[in-house]
Amino acid sequence: MPRRARLKNIANGLCQSFVSRNNDLDGYWAIGKLRLLAEQHGRTTVTLDLLAPSMQPASFAYAPMLARYRLLLERMTVASRVRLEEITEARITLDVAPPPWRRAVYYQAHWGEQFILTVTIGADGSADGVVHHGGYCRPHDPARESRSTRRAS
Repeated sequence: MPRRARLKNIANGLCQSFVSRNNDLDGYWAIGKLRLLAEQHGRTTVTLDLLAPSMQPASFAYAPMLARYRLLLERMTVASRVRLEEITEARITLDVAPPPWRRAVYYQAHWGEQFILTVTIGADGSADGVVHHGGYCRPHDPARESRSTRRAS
């Protein structure tokens, strides 16, 4: 049975990688693309299940990202000395309509709307490792954004 600290360590690593500006999909920041997906489906959350792997709302366009984070989950379990078979839940939830928090007015025009990312890693007989991260983003708009020229690995 993995210790909670190890599960939280895995959750933290996944969270930090996911909110990174280097988390791109087809050259654009994945969180902005996920926000657009949520809005297109009239939802306030997007949930990725790294064990299945699947997501709600479903979209085949995100399969490369799901595969990349599933592989990262596998690598992090090895690094944290947790067997992947012990993991019963590995979920990333992006909430694009969280309860508002105080901020300067210029943030909205410059950075977009608020979001909260929650990463949950659970194992049988252990307390879940849960990590939250708040930030700002606009829905993906290729007319306003520059596409990354980095090659996908």
